[in-house]
Amino acid sequence: MPDPYHNSRRRPRLRASFAGTVLLFLAVVAAAFLNSPYFSVEHVEVSGARYLSADEVRMIAGVPERSNIFSVPVHEVEERLRATPRIARATVKRLFPQALLIEIVERATAVQMPYAGYFIDIDAEGCAIAVAEAITDPDIPLLVGVKPTYVSVGEAVRPEAPVRLGARVGQALADCKVPMLSEIDVSQPGNVVVRTSDGIRILLGTEEGIESRVSVADSILASVREQGARVDYIDVRVETRPVMGRNNKQ
Repeated sequence: MPDPYHNSRRRPRLRASFAGTVLLFLAVVAAAFLNSPYFSVEHVEVSGARYLSADEVRMIAGVPERSNIFSVPVHEVEERLRATPRIARATVKRLFPQALLIEIVERATAVQMPYAGYFIDIDAEGCAIAVAEAITDPDIPLLVGVKPTYVSVGEAVRPEAPVRLGARVGQALADCKVPMLSEIDVSQPGNVVVRTSDGIRILLGTEEGIESRVSVADSILASVREQGARVDYIDVRVETRPVMGRNNKQ
């Protein structure tokens, strides 16, 4: 005698089997679509680069040509970028369907230091962040009056105290956007001297409160240059009584 429940038991299994086949088919189609050339990276945009070129940033990022946008290891790329001494922060974003955006924040050069025939870019913390064969920016001063005993890109330049002092002054000058700088002389830590490319000496004095005195000197220097006054030195060692004038020797 035929089992009246036989067919009814088969229908759920058939429906489940059919549903499983459909889901598998959809998964295969989705996988094929997501891995199709439609999602191949065609452009890597770079934002925030000033010292590094966009091509240098792309090379450091190391994203293979025509990578699938979903398979790009974003966090690994960011770590690779941040491992570069010039780069302080890096973010990689996917711009669907075929582009990546690399946003970086660079460590700025506060001073440059001559060393072994090259010029070392030093940041505000006194760390070496790059090596150049020539002076790259006429507004970035050279750090003089200290002989480097240890230089390794990505690490603090030694002797640390005078280098960090010079870098601190260089950053203060950069923050004030003081142009036409020549040197920062830290040969006497208690009397830091800045020399400009138009022949003016700025006497800054000791390290304590030096950023404030840099700001005062910047205001005086801007006024001197605007008026075309003939000045050999600006002395702001006593911030409340700045002095400027000519040397006695002519």
